[in-house]
Amino acid sequence: VARDKINGIMKNVRSAEPDYVIALLHWGSEYNDEYSGTQEEIRELMFAGGVDAIVGTHSHRVQAVEFDREAGTFTAYSLGDFFGDAQRAGSEYSVVLDLEITKNNETGEASVTGYTYTPLFSVVEEGKPTRVVRIHEAIAAYEAKHMNSVSADTYKRMLYALQRIEARVAGK
Repeated sequence: VARDKINGIMKNVRSAEPDYVIALLHWGSEYNDEYSGTQEEIRELMFAGGVDAIVGTHSHRVQAVEFDREAGTFTAYSLGDFFGDAQRAGSEYSVVLDLEITKNNETGEASVTGYTYTPLFSVVEEGKPTRVVRIHEAIAAYEAKHMNSVSADTYKRMLYALQRIEARVAGK
């Protein structure tokens, strides 16, 4: 871990006296569902340096979300691939994240007070253009037998993806 570089960046960030700091990190191992010890080390270093929330990418998979309301910290290790080629299992689903950040007018402190997410799925079906769909809505359309809904195979893969997303992200 490049501690000196991270600490230097954090010093510059703090000098601007921001209300809230979100770090967007490109980190972790590709195609890995779990975050690493190095990521944990970087996370702690960044929080100690003044970061309030971390939103990560790079692994091509949805990884854990940790929200500590009491400490006021939030980490999304990886949101997955918003739109990828979906050639590798696990890379066909992702989430769009919505953070609720609230500033206390009395203290001036800002913190994450909640979050929501929208599970997405890259639908790759032969003879059709690749598209990104909201998983809940696509599942509902399939179950209602709507025209132009996804195939039975894609439906099954979306159900599996939704279980994996919920296991990682829903632990609010």
